[in-house]
Amino acid sequence: MSALRLSVVVITKNQAWNIGRLLTSVIEETRSLPAVEIILVDSASTDATVQEAQAYPITILRLHAGQHMNAAAGRYIGARHATGDLVLFLDGDMELYSGWLKLALELLERNATIGAITGGLIDRPIDTRERGLRGIHADDDRFFDVQFGGGATLYRRAVLDQVGSFNPFLFSDEEPDLCLRIRHAGFRVVQTFWPIAYHYSHPPGRYGTIYRRWRRKLFLGAGQNLRYYRGTDLFWPYVRERGYGLLPGAAFLIGLLLLGFSMITRRWQWFGIWTLGAASVVGLDALRKRSLYRSLASVLERIFILDGTVRGFLMAPRAPSSYNPRFDVVQAYVVERTRE
Repeated sequence: MSALRLSVVVITKNQAWNIGRLLTSVIEETRSLPAVEIILVDSASTDATVQEAQAYPITILRLHAGQHMNAAAGRYIGARHATGDLVLFLDGDMELYSGWLKLALELLERNATIGAITGGLIDRPIDTRERGLRGIHADDDRFFDVQFGGGATLYRRAVLDQVGSFNPFLFSDEEPDLCLRIRHAGFRVVQTFWPIAYHYSHPPGRYGTIYRRWRRKLFLGAGQNLRYYRGTDLFWPYVRERGYGLLPGAAFLIGLLLLGFSMITRRWQWFGIWTLGAASVVGLDALRKRSLYRSLASVLERIFILDGTVRGFLMAPRAPSSYNPRFDVVQAYVVERTRE
């Protein structure tokens, strides 16, 4: 019987600037493994991402433009085409950190209860051209339990088959959704002390970065998941873990009610107290962060999270199995499989 040990799924969207660095790191880190398949799922890039990727021994699936596409959909399609016992997901703006994969495979071999394993990300400016450090051997095999993995996470295929894969209709929070289901099924989600990848991106906490995330609908996922989980055993666990958009929502609603009450009664002291309280919270946060800019950026992000949570909850849920994407197989790479 033949079996494929590892599948690597890479999702991309206009990332020609990094795809070579990412794929090179994956190939280098998997070179010692007996058989590996690499699947790139591209969301209708308009740059040279696909052309650059064709220089590598990988399978390339390119989604057609004009249909539902996002990170979750790319991962869903990649998982559906992956045939490995383990599936590693990476985003197109990453570079696999040297030594992590070997460590993760050893930990999975020794710990059958681990359903998914990830590591920390090392953020680097998006315009960084040089590669990260290579040829490093992980010398720290410690790990700890976490609620969810991010865009770079290694999953057991059997666990994905048991709990279901990514929900392709989620605009964000697809990893917390999947990992909650994994933990609910009795498996662990863990993170190594050793980092998993470099992440090349715009600086977090900037007004422009937050606004771009809002424009890309990346704050809708929490509300979508709340709608999906409504009436299930996972609703309240998800609220506890990811319902941070509800607290500012409650504060905002209280402020609106007090404003309305003050306008009707002409007694403004209660709304004034609320305003003073809100300003005090922002002021204390600015002192803690030693930056008014960062504090105001946090307020802006909370407003967008609230907006996304409400709009996401109002979206009608769709069954993941109903997703029927259109794509071209640009390049099919057949991996020679080892025999058990």
